[in-house]
Amino acid sequence: MAGNLKKFVNPRFIKTIDLILMKALLARHEGEFTSFSVDLLDQEDDAARDALHDLLTGAEDSYPEGLRADLHRIAELGDRRGLEVIQTQADRQGINLFPDMKTGDEDAPNKAHDPKHIAVRVFLEHPDLFDAAADHMAMLAADRLHEYAGRERGVTIDLTKEKVEAFGTAVSELFRDAFLGDYCRVGDYADGDEINLVVSHGSMVSTMPVVEGLQERVISVRQIAHAVLRYSENTGMLRLARIRKAHQPEIAELFAAIVLERPGFFDGDDAQDLYTLRPVELGGPDFAFDHAYDPKIDRVMIIEAAADLMVPGKKGYPRVARTLRSRDLGGDALRHFGGTPVSFAGSWHLGEIVFRILFKGDGKRQPQVTVKLRPPGVVQFRRTQHEARVMTLIERNGLTNDRDDFAVIDAAE
Repeated sequence: MAGNLKKFVNPRFIKTIDLILMKALLARHEGEFTSFSVDLLDQEDDAARDALHDLLTGAEDSYPEGLRADLHRIAELGDRRGLEVIQTQADRQGINLFPDMKTGDEDAPNKAHDPKHIAVRVFLEHPDLFDAAADHMAMLAADRLHEYAGRERGVTIDLTKEKVEAFGTAVSELFRDAFLGDYCRVGDYADGDEINLVVSHGSMVSTMPVVEGLQERVISVRQIAHAVLRYSENTGMLRLARIRKAHQPEIAELFAAIVLERPGFFDGDDAQDLYTLRPVELGGPDFAFDHAYDPKIDRVMIIEAAADLMVPGKKGYPRVARTLRSRDLGGDALRHFGGTPVSFAGSWHLGEIVFRILFKGDGKRQPQVTVKLRPPGVVQFRRTQHEARVMTLIERNGLTNDRDDFAVIDAAE
């Protein structure tokens, strides 16, 4: 949900938005206003916009909670990036979006082409398309995925409407018990061998002080959050994003039991023991990523690394006594450990690396992705069209733990 609604509902928006669209949006909540009538928008243009200004620029709790939620959702897609996502989803669904608006400028740019205006119209006229665009925006923004490895590869999903609804009901109960409210909507999307679920739900209630005239008041707001689940049928991996750590195991189990119909599928001892930096430790300061197999990758630079000194803890388990962190945007972060006490042959272990992948491109600015890898289960980067290449680079350089042996053992047992 957009954090600052005032940036969206600004004076320029109020002066230019199609009043017919706004009347249709406000009419969804007719009868819930305390000192406003939708009929005020039937006045002369200036008077109607003054009434709209007084409504939308006042304290948010001066208009219905449902309208606040609508405006926050629209604000998420009311910019350049949101318009691109809307257009992409329209193409996928075979929707010729607003052919009446596909005209050139005459005396001035067409104000109806403003992303805010298009987002409002899509929200009103194509609600399913709007939901899909909002879900895909959430998927694009999910840069830190917590991963669970299934007990075997190649487990496919027979995804049905009934399964999605049952999963949504179960997750809704979990979030409600965590004081996140009743709202819950699940969108499901297939992308190659991946099944994506986006769960839109309420967040914790927050309060904020607002000024109305010369009076200060405090209002309560429950924003909408988006949990993301991505399951690969080929690898048996489930990736979760924007989900509280305490809820992750339970949601993974709900997915396994309801969607996969395989209870306990992600309960293996190694389910989150996924990544290793041992090849980097063995390579030492001279370690370099092998990317020759991919002609699209230009360079891979290790720009940050953290070395941990491990000592025995109170109960015999190792603990981190100290950490040395090296950062070099030129790609020599590992080499700087050469002049320090760090030696990966003893008690020092590499706890984390950050590397930057530069891709070959035709533009002036070289495409790049920055990746944080922290064993045993964290790979964090902005998800782009290069996601598959990033994961292949990690795997081909030996930074993933081989789970095939476990699958064979399970099958034998």
